[in-house]
Amino acid sequence: MIQHVQAWVNFESKMKHHGQEANPYPALEHIRNNIETLTDKQLQLGLLDAFTRTRDAHTFMTLAGPYSCFYVTTGIFFQFIDGPGDMIKNPTIVVSKPVNREIFDLLRNTAYSQIRVGDQLVSINGLTFYQWKNKHRNVIGGSTESHSQRLALKYLTSRHGSHTPLPDEDSIKLKLKSRGGIIYEVDALHMSKHRYSCWKYSIAVKSNSHALSTTTVDDRTTSSQSTKSLVTPRHIRKRDQNSQYQDMGRLSKRDLWITFYQTSILGLSWTIWRPNDQNMGIIRLASFSCTSRTTNTQNTLEAILEVTRLLKTVLKNTNSILIDVREGGGGCPIFANAIPQLFKSKLEPFQVKYLINKVTSNMFANSPEELKSSRNAWSKTPAGSKYSVLHYIMDPKELGTYNPIYDKPMGVFTSGNCVSACEVMTESVQSFGIGTVFGEDATTAGAGANGWDLDPHLIFYDPTDFKPMPFKKELTSDTKETFYNGMAVGHRAFVRNVNHKEHPIEDIGIVSDVVIRPRLEDILSGGTINSQYNYIANYLIDAGNRPAKTV
Repeated sequence: MIQHVQAWVNFESKMKHHGQEANPYPALEHIRNNIETLTDKQLQLGLLDAFTRTRDAHTFMTLAGPYSCFYVTTGIFFQFIDGPGDMIKNPTIVVSKPVNREIFDLLRNTAYSQIRVGDQLVSINGLTFYQWKNKHRNVIGGSTESHSQRLALKYLTSRHGSHTPLPDEDSIKLKLKSRGGIIYEVDALHMSKHRYSCWKYSIAVKSNSHALSTTTVDDRTTSSQSTKSLVTPRHIRKRDQNSQYQDMGRLSKRDLWITFYQTSILGLSWTIWRPNDQNMGIIRLASFSCTSRTTNTQNTLEAILEVTRLLKTVLKNTNSILIDVREGGGGCPIFANAIPQLFKSKLEPFQVKYLINKVTSNMFANSPEELKSSRNAWSKTPAGSKYSVLHYIMDPKELGTYNPIYDKPMGVFTSGNCVSACEVMTESVQSFGIGTVFGEDATTAGAGANGWDLDPHLIFYDPTDFKPMPFKKELTSDTKETFYNGMAVGHRAFVRNVNHKEHPIEDIGIVSDVVIRPRLEDILSGGTINSQYNYIANYLIDAGNRPAKTV
């Protein structure tokens, strides 16, 4: 763990933006001083707390089983919408889709039966959403307020034992307001599920299984129950995975009944919004992982060629292009670097820096060929420097140069969920004046670093300082599922270009040029209205009437 924080490049940024609450060192010191007396659960949760409070999406720990085998949900889902209050301190939040059907069937004779899509969240345990989020900030995390808000909304609905402490209480008290103005309260029960395979392997290496706080059921799929055995587990078990996909399907109707067409890359789809008038092409990126649908492995070149193909063919005659990355997590920096080049030439690749110390020396000073750029940066950095000189994350030749093929207006649609590679792409669009950054939130996540997992990356690049986790073999299933602890560290910080030269992305994010949240009617329409796409398409049409940009 000490090696992790020695390689952690964002400590200075965290102290500047979040203060001592984001400092993991006191918690790690306490663990080290009391390691002989801590129970396994105390050790695991203590480490989780130390890493989560860093508010760093790239520097984290995931728990081992059996704790990580459990998942808790209230079955109630929420969404931010446009409203009269301040977006940060008084956001408007509504129920976004019907209550999870299994949970609703079990609790139909309770206040759950009052819940309707569009009902507004008033308070949580007597606190406003902003107050509640801040109370749990060290558990929720989040680099920017927008990022923290998004994480808090997920935390309100569900908690995964691998990433978050499971609740001690049976329920949370939600105060809601119906569309008719009626205020009502719901004791939202924490219903738990567990993965049998995780439990099976984890319990085999535990000698004190009776110490677990939650009773389990020996079924061969996923069991579900309240944390205090309020319901019979098998009532929910049968539809665990399918129900989530069904609920997601209902929510996706918000996209105006339009069909997003899949491509050869998982998470990359496209459509044309109102082709007869607004005619806006939409490329939706749910991931920057560049995973080939055929091989289920990363294929960055295939992903770049797929976007190129779309712009040259089916989206060629559109009036504008919107790249929707509201759910765009991290992934491949080469892909993120390539996309803006398809809209404008002569773009400078983004740069990075890392800490200078013994651990990073082992990571970079004698690194293999694929880290040549960071290896060269070590030798160019003056003695006594705190950080390396700025350098490209990869050799520019490896990052690739692409010719622009679309010269009409374009925009990027972000949210507080847009992290890492997603932010790199968005940064280039904004800094080089390629297009407009639209956002559901004020900023992106502010998670601007390159991160490596302990296993395999840190162990591979620096086997001197980083070793495999205990019980790795015992907690790996026959199908290669892993249930042992995971760790990662953000080790190279991204810095911005041109108009924001050398400004960091971490803890600041990319500020939206235009903020546009969905309206209540978008949620209630069941998919026949999408005011966000309407607004953006009109905005880009107006942009097209201005003098053409130079590519």
